[in-house]
Amino acid sequence: MHLKELLEITDITERDRLLRRAFSPYTAMTDITGSEATALIILLNLTYRKNQVDDLLDKQLAKQALKSEDHINKCIKEIAWFHTHNLKYPDIRVSKQNLAVEPPLLHSYVLSSANYPKAYGWSHDSAKVNVAKLFISYFKWQNQVSCLAQVLATNSDNWKAAFTSLGLSVKAFKSLCVTVKKSLPEEAIPDSVDRYSRQIRMPYHDGYLAVTPVISHVVQSRIQQAAIDKRARFSNVEFTRPAAVSMLAASLGGVVNVLNDPPYIRSKYHGLSNSRAFKLNNGQTVFNVEALLKPELIKALEGIIFSNNALALKQRRQQKVKNIKELRNTLLEWFSPVFEWRLDVIENGDDLEQLESASDRLEYKILSLPDDELPSLTIPLFRLLNEMLGGVSMTQRYAFHPKLMSPLKAALQWLLINLTDQKNEPIEVDEEHFRYLHLSGIRVFDAQALSNPYCSGVPSLTAVWGMLHSYQRKLNEALGIKVRFTSFSWFIRDYSAVAGKKLPELSLQGAQQNKLKRPGIIDGKYCDLVFDLIVHVDGYDCDLQVIDSEPDILKAHFPSNFAGGVMHQPELTSNVNWCCLYSNENQLFEKLRRLPLSGCWVMPTDHKIEDLDELLLLLNNDSKLSPSMMGYLLLTEPKARVGALEKLHCYAEPAIGVVKYETAISIRLKGISNYFKTSFWMLDAREKFMLMKKV
Repeated sequence: MHLKELLEITDITERDRLLRRAFSPYTAMTDITGSEATALIILLNLTYRKNQVDDLLDKQLAKQALKSEDHINKCIKEIAWFHTHNLKYPDIRVSKQNLAVEPPLLHSYVLSSANYPKAYGWSHDSAKVNVAKLFISYFKWQNQVSCLAQVLATNSDNWKAAFTSLGLSVKAFKSLCVTVKKSLPEEAIPDSVDRYSRQIRMPYHDGYLAVTPVISHVVQSRIQQAAIDKRARFSNVEFTRPAAVSMLAASLGGVVNVLNDPPYIRSKYHGLSNSRAFKLNNGQTVFNVEALLKPELIKALEGIIFSNNALALKQRRQQKVKNIKELRNTLLEWFSPVFEWRLDVIENGDDLEQLESASDRLEYKILSLPDDELPSLTIPLFRLLNEMLGGVSMTQRYAFHPKLMSPLKAALQWLLINLTDQKNEPIEVDEEHFRYLHLSGIRVFDAQALSNPYCSGVPSLTAVWGMLHSYQRKLNEALGIKVRFTSFSWFIRDYSAVAGKKLPELSLQGAQQNKLKRPGIIDGKYCDLVFDLIVHVDGYDCDLQVIDSEPDILKAHFPSNFAGGVMHQPELTSNVNWCCLYSNENQLFEKLRRLPLSGCWVMPTDHKIEDLDELLLLLNNDSKLSPSMMGYLLLTEPKARVGALEKLHCYAEPAIGVVKYETAISIRLKGISNYFKTSFWMLDAREKFMLMKKV
């Protein structure tokens, strides 16, 4: 949008509202090329409180602001507090520090400030939030996104006419440009770590490095712009003193958006009324009908029907593969409750006599027929599927559609054949020294669902790695061994968001830290979850034999905290052996293939990300993809700093990556080899970054 379009609005109140929005950091940039003088008037008038300005286009008020040396000096002083990364987010108690650095190293698989040109935000004294707007408000000028401070520091001559039209002399203008250029921080790095700045220990060379995570202004502002445009699923965190957090938070009224993609965990069967047997005996279906209402299925069916509309043969083939894949995934979800029941019957010997009254139902036949006869149910299953599609107004147009008959039959036949074809060819056992540790049914309460300041969903992968690293250290110290937990696979059984804010505990506050009081509430997102972890353990034979012989020590040293939450083993009444060691992949997978089909695996992906637009496109095209914390990109050289937890300290930016929530039935179908090749995470710690990646 060009500024001239907004200037055509005659209603002053509405025009002022839109002009304030246009120069806010949470909206797309407004082009001011050719309207520099008007833009300058608006920027000068924005430095006053809202109740002091009747019209943002008031030229006399702008002249008064520019003429006031005291007022302009206040604006210039705030340039020193421009940042690229905000140290005061989310804790405003961090003070007298500022961070302005070059973007980190670019990585194709994560999103960070390296994907964007350098841009400044502001955070300092909340009383100065208005005077800071003159030089920090961004706009589009000559096809470049800039703020007034950057423009005056590099292209000052182009703005001479705008300033002189408001009464500033040429000499004073040149002096202003020099002062602004000197004040603009190309690099500003604190020499000490504030006591309220968070620090995390990460591996570095042969020891540890204290890392302070800091949020990128440019990435956060792009996420706010996407949230305003409703381009994905978002949640929000609230700040009671937003002007003390940043200019961005203040412009949003303290309501800051974060990407929100929690895992979808299908509800289990509890109680008589929801039991599978009760449903079947009372004429209800056991199939997961909700799966047929997914937008992804409707999109896939539409794609199959109109597949010939694509321009090129290659496009048609790509669309067909994508649509068939989505169709199969949805049918797996639809079929999974009956399949899980069949597994219970086969492996636990469940009695089918109580279901004899429903022996004519398709579900009963699926439960009772041997594996080799299941494909014979393709036609009855196809008929039932179309009846279910026809029973809902949203999907009834797809029931018995002539262009869907063949694809649906083929997908159902594929499903029935592949469910019985286990693809569990035994993996040859080599002579490598390793074990697999399976931690089953681990419960966590009030874990941090904000994997990083941009994303809400499951706790971060680095939190899992950190918890396991702590476990490894405790175990090695207790047993006098040197085993290493090198990688892990993560399965989420249950997940639920926790509502409300957490009240901080009492602590010593004040300048002298001599007053016992409660600090301000810092909003966050929290969750309860139940999960399994499969940990790859490396070590010498003698060390591995020690942990084989000490299963109780493994349980005794299990950590009690995870991602800021409290972690527990399964309830004693469940009688579950929750801590098991395996020396053989085949034995382990025999147990993993029976994990509940309602849960999901958190899987690595190979998606490259060029910017936020591409990330959102990926998320909108595949509901199983989710943004998550992938680790840290170092912003400064590690060095000794006062207040650091380790000898070396650095500031680092959290990186956004993409994970995939794969259903348990999908991993089971793909087989043992695929699981061990694609499901494990490891930390790749280098000189300039520490990122989680696929093994």
